[in-house]
Amino acid sequence: MQFKKAKEILSEKLKEQNIKNIKCLRKPGRGDFINRLAYQIATGRLKVVRKEYFGEIIPGKIIEKVNCVNFLIGKGDTKADAVIVKGNEDFPEEKILTLKNLQFPSIAIDMSFFYILKDREKKGLLNQIELTYGIVKDYFTPDNFFILDENLESISVLKNFFHPHIPFKIRNKIPKNRKIIVLDPNGEKTLEKDEIDTDTVLIFGGIVDHGERLTGATREIFKNAPHRKITYKGSTTPVPDRINELTKIVCDFLTLPITLDEAVIRNLTRQGKLRIIREKLQEKILKIKTEKGRERILPLSDYLSLKKEFNLTEFHFRKGGKHVHGFKVVKDDLIDKIKTKSFIDSGELNEYTIKKYP
Repeated sequence: MQFKKAKEILSEKLKEQNIKNIKCLRKPGRGDFINRLAYQIATGRLKVVRKEYFGEIIPGKIIEKVNCVNFLIGKGDTKADAVIVKGNEDFPEEKILTLKNLQFPSIAIDMSFFYILKDREKKGLLNQIELTYGIVKDYFTPDNFFILDENLESISVLKNFFHPHIPFKIRNKIPKNRKIIVLDPNGEKTLEKDEIDTDTVLIFGGIVDHGERLTGATREIFKNAPHRKITYKGSTTPVPDRINELTKIVCDFLTLPITLDEAVIRNLTRQGKLRIIREKLQEKILKIKTEKGRERILPLSDYLSLKKEFNLTEFHFRKGGKHVHGFKVVKDDLIDKIKTKSFIDSGELNEYTIKKYP
């Protein structure tokens, strides 16, 4: 199923109460400020107070508009219908949101292989955990992320990294009545929206493997649960392997009216694009003979198609060109000619050449 972000649910509730402009008296912090406000309102740490109870509200500037509701901060020209203040302040509260309104699937990272990771791999994993936690807060709530550690062996390391306190839960087992889906690059099927609901826990294997010692290890996690892969048109080549980047893809997939392919493209990293261009060039480049030796050519139509589909730049083609020892982009008319010739004059080739890489 498709989910609304926490801030979208908040804005709908505000709109139902005829609150169209709301001002926050706090300065924005890291991440999606409005999405994180929604959770704090639902938990009572913050509350909504109408202007008739608060008194004069200085007009503010719009920092974001969500479902026709404007969120304001600082000084500006937009008048507010209500303000967001600390939950313990002595104002009548407009009850807008509770945690029951914020029901989402959960994201978990399994630490089964933490003890065999090398020190730099552990550090890399801890960084990814921190980033992943932030991403989950930007789409769902902090309650929708946890660490899964059956033997609780990672707690001391997590405490040192997240000093003075670990901001998320660590569980030694999955809560009852939760549906498990393991996200595994070698999964038997591609992830689909229809198999995910609010009771679903999407589990990533906590693996950062620089030496490919642990390739395929995720299949050992929850063997009896469905394992699903994230793909682009059936291929895992463009898909990153960092947990935080994968989480961003999954969250976009679950909260936007888009396909998994579109979610992958939205979140393509530089490394992902370089993997794509290397693979695609090897697949599409043609080799022809000239009096100067063999030449590698790429039809212009294929060049333009790759550029558009994956939003590739000259940088990516130059890097890809080095990987395949250079190539020339040629007019498609030349392709028809080489079908009937075993040899092309280099002068004729140059007439059809549009670009040369590297």
